[in-house]
Amino acid sequence: MQAPGMDIRSAQYLVAVVDHGSVTAAAVTLHISQPSLSQSVRNLERTLGSALFERTARGLIPTAAGAAVADAARKLLTDVAKAETAVAAVIALQSGELAIAVQSDLAVDAVADMAGQLHRTAPGIVFSTTAASSALEVRALVRSGRCELGFLERDLADGTSDNLREIETRAQETVLSIPPALAVGLPEPLPRASISALPMIVDAPSNRRNYPLGAEWELVDIVVEVPDRLAVREMVGHGVGAALLPRSIAEQDAPGTSIRSLHPPIIRRTSIVFRDGTLSPAAAALVSNLPTAHSPSTSSLPNGDNLSGSNSIP
Repeated sequence: MQAPGMDIRSAQYLVAVVDHGSVTAAAVTLHISQPSLSQSVRNLERTLGSALFERTARGLIPTAAGAAVADAARKLLTDVAKAETAVAAVIALQSGELAIAVQSDLAVDAVADMAGQLHRTAPGIVFSTTAASSALEVRALVRSGRCELGFLERDLADGTSDNLREIETRAQETVLSIPPALAVGLPEPLPRASISALPMIVDAPSNRRNYPLGAEWELVDIVVEVPDRLAVREMVGHGVGAALLPRSIAEQDAPGTSIRSLHPPIIRRTSIVFRDGTLSPAAAALVSNLPTAHSPSTSSLPNGDNLSGSNSIP
């Protein structure tokens, strides 16, 4: 509890004298004159009605009352610093930009949800996204500084080591979105090998990499290549062919299209990546509210503090 009659300046002066054990040394640190500091201490003692220091050969030693008041002064200064930090964060969130690189074949629900939540509390932040055809491209955009955050598929087998920090987010299931007429007779779940017999629609940036089916299966009957995900969905909706999509996206098109789970299932692990160091207030706020793969941790945020816990991958 704050001692009666002690303001922020008095607290700073008192703590400095206690820490240095000398009015002269404390005055040098505070950049004020020694007489002014001595007078300030005497005024505080007079206000509190108690001596705060004993003068000894080793310097000034706090009395029992002085030690108690010094503890209260330190708490006051800590609370003031926290308040100043909170105000600075609010001001910083009133304007600014946040650029995010997004792997184009992933559903961005997690990022979109958190961006929406942040926008409601900080409408002055301008978000921009850059589509990237692969996780490597996302990483390159973040490493170069063109984007502050990146959203990508984790690939534990690629051996990537680029010193980016990583927080694993919720996994995504890939399913088959297919026109109802083509879905007749197809089992649920659908064996992956059955996909090779279906007419498939793919987006051009990713159609040559076999999708996430595994090395033993390929998309051999590609009937349409389109420039982006929206065009893929339009083609499926018009009965042209089937497509592999994240479940959350495929379900948006139902009941106009049918959905088949795959066996074995395709589960894609996703992450947010960012460079080591202090994030902007907008990026730190977004990252701190991400729905993670495990229990979300808000006690260790990349806003100058250390990241820790099972969701953080150095």
